Amino acid sequence: MSSPPSQSSQQVRVKPIACTRRSLKEFYQVPFALYKETPQWVAPFYGEFREFFSKKNRLWDHAECCLFLAYKDGIVVGRIAAIIDHLYVKLVSTKIGFFGFFECIDDFACAQALFEAAEQWLSSKDAVMMRGPVDGRIDIGCGFLIQGFDAPQSLLATYSPPYYARLAEQYGLQKTKDLLTYKMDLTQPLPAKLLEKAQQCRDAGVYLRPFNRLRAGKELGWWVDLFLETFQGHWGFVPVSAEEVRRRFGIRQIRWFVDARLFQVAESQGRPVAYLWATPDYNEVFRALHGRLGLRGLVLFELRKGKITTGKLQLIGIRNDFRDKAVASCLNHAVFVEMQRRGYRYAEIGWIDEENRAARNTMAVTGASVFKVHRVYEKSLQEVP
Repeated sequence: MSSPPSQSSQQVRVKPIACTRRSLKEFYQVPFALYKETPQWVAPFYGEFREFFSKKNRLWDHAECCLFLAYKDGIVVGRIAAIIDHLYVKLVSTKIGFFGFFECIDDFACAQALFEAAEQWLSSKDAVMMRGPVDGRIDIGCGFLIQGFDAPQSLLATYSPPYYARLAEQYGLQKTKDLLTYKMDLTQPLPAKLLEKAQQCRDAGVYLRPFNRLRAGKELGWWVDLFLETFQGHWGFVPVSAEEVRRRFGIRQIRWFVDARLFQVAESQGRPVAYLWATPDYNEVFRALHGRLGLRGLVLFELRKGKITTGKLQLIGIRNDFRDKAVASCLNHAVFVEMQRRGYRYAEIGWIDEENRAARNTMAVTGASVFKVHRVYEKSLQEVP
C-alpha cells in the first residue's frame, strides 16, 4: 500500500500509515472515543476488521488502498481510507476512487485534512472522481446516515453522527445516491395483499425451502453463481470471481452465521431461482461485546441470542425470468411469518437503492416504511475549465 507525504491543515496533521498490526489497531480504535456516548453504535469485531485489510482478502488482488490518521495536539482525532478497485474502474469505464472508513471529531479542519489526503492520493493514481463513504465494498458499509440517528445500528449496517454529512457538504462533496432502509412492524397482522401475492407465487409452481446448513458447501455452489447473476447491474456491485465470493462468506462462517429458517430458497422444477437471506439482528447482542469476541463473548452470545426481538433482511436475489412472478413477496411473507412466530417485534430491510423502483414497489406491498437513509457523496477531481 502506497505511502504519500503527510498532509497538514491548520493544527491538524494527517499522515499515512502502514498496515502493521500496531498501526491497524490504532486505525481501528478511532471510533471508540467518538461513540462512547452513542448507544446506537456497535463496534466491529477487531478480528474481522484486521482480516479485511490482510493479504488473504481477495479484494486486494484487484484493489489498493492507503490509510490515514489525523492528529491534533498529538492525539488521534480521525481516520480515512483512500481506495481504488480496478475491477470497478473497468466496469464503469471511469477512474472513480473511494474514500471510506471515515471517522472524525466535529471539526471541519480535521475533516478537510482527511478528505484532502484521500483526494490527493486518489489523484496521484489518476482518479477523476472521489466517491464515498464506501468501505472497500458496498456490502461492508457505505453512506453517511442522514435519517434515523436514534435507531440502533443493525447487523451489516453502518452508523454515523449527523455532523458527518455536514462536514462532507462543507468540503464540497455532493450527493450521488441515497440508500433506503425500511422498517416492518411485525406486531401487526401482515397485509392481505402480501399473502395474496405469496399464494399466487406458490400456485405458479414455486416451492420454498430453508437453507441446508448441513450441506453448506453444496448450497454455496449454486448460491454464489445466483448471487453474481442476480446482482449484475445493481448500483455499486462489482462482479468479482466466484472464488472471491466463496472466500468472502466461507463454509465455516456460513454454517455459524446462517439461521436456516430465515434463509429461504425459492425453487422451480427442482432448481433454485431466488433466495432471501435474513438473520436475527445479532447486533442486539454484539453491542455488549465492544468489538471483542473470545470465550466470554461466545458464552454471552449463546445466552442472549434467544432474546433478540428484531430481524434483518440482508440480501434478496431473483433470476431475471422469475422477477414478474411475485417471488419477492412470497419470500418476504415466509420470512415475516417465521419472525412473528419467534416473537420479533420489527424487521429491518435494506438497504435499497432509491432508484430501484421494483424493490420499492415490493416494499409497498409489505407495508414497510423508510426509517433510515444513508447518503453516498462524490466530488470531481478534475479542474473545471
